[in-house]
Amino acid sequence: LERIPHRGVFMAVLTLEKALDLYAVRELLEGLAARQAATRIDDRSLAKMAACLEEQRALIKYPASGKLMGDWRKGGAIFNDLRKANCFSCHFGSPEHLGGDVGPSLEKYGLKRGQSEAVQRYTYEVIYNSWAYFPCTVMYRFGAQGLLTPEEIADVVAYLLDPESDFNTKPAVGSK
Repeated sequence: LERIPHRGVFMAVLTLEKALDLYAVRELLEGLAARQAATRIDDRSLAKMAACLEEQRALIKYPASGKLMGDWRKGGAIFNDLRKANCFSCHFGSPEHLGGDVGPSLEKYGLKRGQSEAVQRYTYEVIYNSWAYFPCTVMYRFGAQGLLTPEEIADVVAYLLDPESDFNTKPAVGSK
């Protein structure tokens, strides 16, 4: 809020410069808070956090086929659809849309991480229920919230990991 004398209180205009300043301060404060919390945590709190993560992991359902990578072409359509997953709005790396920076960059995700079973499982589980790894993240819990089916999530995993997918073969919009 912004107070203007003799006029009243108004919503402040958030300029790009102000937004970047706010993100910089938030980044410093969150890092400081995490460091301080890590030095003060007790065994009971650690056990409670572990139980929370296990509770979230128990919500994850897998495709009936058992395959964690589906059709990357379908996954690309889901990833880049504003009405479906809309992943590019928060993550940089899409060859179709300029990406956001709320979440980590996913540029050339599969080329950087490979396609091991562990990488497939991690990627699938984070998309299905991000709280299983990052409690309280703003990322949608696509499977846990019923926004995507397990098969659709497997398609997105394929889009991110398959070395032949457009995600890994075409440059990201806005890349240098």
